[in-house]
Amino acid sequence: MKTTSVIHRCAVSALLIAAVSVSLFAHHGTAVSYDIHKVVILKGTVSQFVFANPHSQLYFDVTDDQGKVVHWAAEMRNPQNLKSYGHSQRELNGKFAPGTPVTVTGNPSKSGAPVLVFGKAVLADGWCLCNHEGGVGSDAPGAKIQGEVDEKP
Repeated sequence: MKTTSVIHRCAVSALLIAAVSVSLFAHHGTAVSYDIHKVVILKGTVSQFVFANPHSQLYFDVTDDQGKVVHWAAEMRNPQNLKSYGHSQRELNGKFAPGTPVTVTGNPSKSGAPVLVFGKAVLADGWCLCNHEGGVGSDAPGAKIQGEVDEKP
């Protein structure tokens, strides 16, 4: 009787470990969905900020080279991570209010969809929600900024 009970507990434990492992792997597959070797810089206007689990989201509009508005989404860290860096929901809702000009840096979706893993966001006044605070993307010195109007004659 004890042998059956031990075998049963081991089997249940193994199934739980397998289920949790699959769940964690699926959730943390950033490199599967996003091109972590490519960085884009997008200049646009905030349309919405969502401070929610599992990841906060920054939605913003960028005008492409043909003058078409493209609706982008940036997957950010979860609210608890943002709070641990001293940012409140109220502060971020104010900073990322609809209509706010923003420059967003991040790693784009491998599928070509207008979605990226958030690296940083810089507002017109220079305020920055930077890499270690909001996301995992990296800087790209000298990269072309999409949505920026070239003011050269």
